[in-house]
Amino acid sequence: MIVFAGPSIAGIDPALTDGFDLRPPAQQGDVFLAALDQPLVIGIIDGYFEGVPSVWHKEILWALSRGIAVCGASSMGALRAAELDSFGMRGTGEIYAAYRDGVLEDDDEVALLHGPAELGYPGLSLAMVNVRATVDAARTDGIVTSRQAGLLKDVAKSQFYKSRTWHSILAEINIQDLPKDANTALRSWLGENEVDQKKLDAADLLTQLSDGAFSSSSVDFHFEETDLWITATHTWRRRRHTEPETERAGYSLLGGL
Repeated sequence: MIVFAGPSIAGIDPALTDGFDLRPPAQQGDVFLAALDQPLVIGIIDGYFEGVPSVWHKEILWALSRGIAVCGASSMGALRAAELDSFGMRGTGEIYAAYRDGVLEDDDEVALLHGPAELGYPGLSLAMVNVRATVDAARTDGIVTSRQAGLLKDVAKSQFYKSRTWHSILAEINIQDLPKDANTALRSWLGENEVDQKKLDAADLLTQLSDGAFSSSSVDFHFEETDLWITATHTWRRRRHTEPETERAGYSLLGGL
């Protein structure tokens, strides 16, 4: 079982990744090349965007057409699963369900600036889906009011994904909207209660894979090998044999484009 992951599993229990062929966040062509290895399952959690071409829908469809189960969650995987579940790709987790049901639409909900593989893909900014999950938990615990929760989400959403952090969010909240004592209480609460929804969804996918879920694929569409597809796959095949193993610096959509 091949799984593409990075920032979404940073700090995750190592036991959850045992038994997988764990590969870096996917870029365009990686799913096609993985399918050439004829795995039982391809799991997509994280994927690159912006600096390099993102995972192409057509390569996922090609893998599915060859009887390989493809599933996704958390980040890029959640996005692609929501877009392609009608073709047989399968998704799991809260983020996937939100995209599938139209609760979330924007790619930047899962966008994240992160560090290199050598450091374990540490997150350097805050994904909007994690802001939403954390603020909802804070409201449930009585740390913030419903109105304050809405304001926190609005401020976070207005910030560029590369610079969004709890510090930047709380610094922008007006003192009239979140008084100093409430701001202090929230900061203290965050230390022990912040919700990493992307990591939770990634762990859910890995657990289901370990339990044998998503182990078969059956599709009812015809895969058309267009000239563009043939050209692309020739390029990807050459890359497999000539591209050195280098760190892919960039940004990851913990489910995004």
